[in-house]
Amino acid sequence: GGTTGSLGTQTERTVFTSPDSSIKSAPVICYESLFGEFVSKYVQNGAQFIAIITNDGWWGDTPGYKQHLKYGRLRAIENRRWVARSANTGTSCFINPLGEIQQATEWWTPCVISQRIQLSNQITFYTGHGDYIGRYAMYISLILIVFSLMLRFKIIKK
Repeated sequence: GGTTGSLGTQTERTVFTSPDSSIKSAPVICYESLFGEFVSKYVQNGAQFIAIITNDGWWGDTPGYKQHLKYGRLRAIENRRWVARSANTGTSCFINPLGEIQQATEWWTPCVISQRIQLSNQITFYTGHGDYIGRYAMYISLILIVFSLMLRFKIIKK
């Protein structure tokens, strides 16, 4: 099912800006919230908070919608930004820059929440430089695997 030809991509993350340019938000849609560096590009482009809009209905009452919520916590911590999360059937909430969830709604329960959040222009190391630790760990692991295979097959003599 679904539609074809209606999806598009961007080379640059576009932040939503209020008419008076005083508020800039990162419009993160559903599964995009899983990718840290993707979300960080919005912050690099001036987003002062992150708005995650998601349809968690297809998860059903499984751990999936709960795990999806946890990714929002990671994005808040990585970028030191408030996250306003709106889920049509999962958990809607606010997440502060320390990753603490506030005003979490229950699964499949209609409700409205409201909160004042603080906007930030701070750029964290992760926001500015990406996932270097993970990338370096992967390269080092590959080098160690190749080295151990070479030792195993006696390509390198002790």
